[in-house]
Amino acid sequence: MSLSNKTKFIVAALITLWSNFLCADFELGMNYYNAGDFENAYREFYDAARYGDHDAQNNIGVMYYRGEYQPKNIIMSYAWMALGAQNEPASDAALHNKILAKMTPAEQQIAKEEFQKLLAEYGDAAIEEKLTPALAGTSLDVKSQRAIKRVPPSYPDAMLRQGASGFVDMVFTIDKHGFTRDHTPTYSVSTAFTKAATTALRQFQFEPMKVNGKPVDVNGMRMRFTFEVKGTSYSKSKLDKTIVDMRAKAESGSDKDKLGYAYFLELLPSFASDYKTDDNPNKWYVEAANQGNGVASYFLGRNILYGNMCTQNSAQSMGWLLKAAKSGVVDAQYMLAIESFSGARFEKNEDKAFYWLTRSATTSPAAKLRYAWILATHPDTKRRDGKLANQYLSQIAKNHLDRQTYLRTHAAVAAENGDFKQAVKWQKQALRDARALDLPDEYLQQQLASYSAQKPWREEI
Repeated sequence: MSLSNKTKFIVAALITLWSNFLCADFELGMNYYNAGDFENAYREFYDAARYGDHDAQNNIGVMYYRGEYQPKNIIMSYAWMALGAQNEPASDAALHNKILAKMTPAEQQIAKEEFQKLLAEYGDAAIEEKLTPALAGTSLDVKSQRAIKRVPPSYPDAMLRQGASGFVDMVFTIDKHGFTRDHTPTYSVSTAFTKAATTALRQFQFEPMKVNGKPVDVNGMRMRFTFEVKGTSYSKSKLDKTIVDMRAKAESGSDKDKLGYAYFLELLPSFASDYKTDDNPNKWYVEAANQGNGVASYFLGRNILYGNMCTQNSAQSMGWLLKAAKSGVVDAQYMLAIESFSGARFEKNEDKAFYWLTRSATTSPAAKLRYAWILATHPDTKRRDGKLANQYLSQIAKNHLDRQTYLRTHAAVAAENGDFKQAVKWQKQALRDARALDLPDEYLQQQLASYSAQKPWREEI
């Protein structure tokens, strides 16, 4: 059955819809669509649609209408478009209702039944229920990762003379070799404390996490470094009051209040290891995320992926990370990229990985460095691009906190561009830095040997 020849207003409405479709912020699927790859476009739209993305649901309806990848099916077109419009005011002018109006009564009945089936499976209420994690008590913090070496930060002399105290919240990655990278302060009371915390964290070593026997990165680790002059530490009673006050504010306040309380609860083990609370941060992340807070969606997706105080569930994690990534949370985009590269927890998909890495690299220095590294070292010649790698590398500040990654990436990019003299120079700096941190250097020595032999470095992701 075809409606396109029956009425001009349906065609005009479809053109209007298609304009919105082309402008829709749906990412990788649109890249495939514009390239004429309707199969992969449909699959990307479907991936998002099953996590409640209304734009993607609507896009699937358009593809059914046009007969792209799926056979042309006006009934399914209506059902998917109606699903995408489930929260919009009822209107006869809506395209899905215009399509419905042109069907026979029997066809309308079937179309409405198909919509109800989709609503039961992919409607907002169904998605919310599917994505709600099963809460548990195991916390994933730096203490739960088996540490090979941990170094306390040195109290900055100037701050000690002033009697100043404070803390630094750091986010970082434990890479597949057990080293820390992507060091990012999210809060600090002074640059002196930030420098001391980063210097200590760069010396940490962990036993690499393995999934199915394969070492993998652990992204989004968080730790609070506390600097206290003797006698100024928080008492238990003060911490009790802080938690009571923050909880009360979270219960009656905004999504940001809920996010702040959840984040505080999750950091507790790193600065008050003996303090016990039954409150689960993921409960508050869920509440904040359901109110549209993208950062809460990211933290929740990350926790579900690693089984941090909840049951591990890759499908649930993907849903929350996609919500966060679409709302512009760069850390979520970066995590989607890295997990899609590794294939350890999500399905391995390098097209998706490169897409999200490119997106996150527009603003994130950590993503820029990782992208430059991959562009320089990827085994596939179609994926490598030394010139583009150099462009991203040139955007990184010379005082970048993750010094090891900065130096090693410079070496790899120089080698990919044929400048082995510079590659050796940068790699030797990386070796000196590692030795100053008392880190193992076998991996770095292998890279240096490659550059010294005038061979660029190649590494499987």
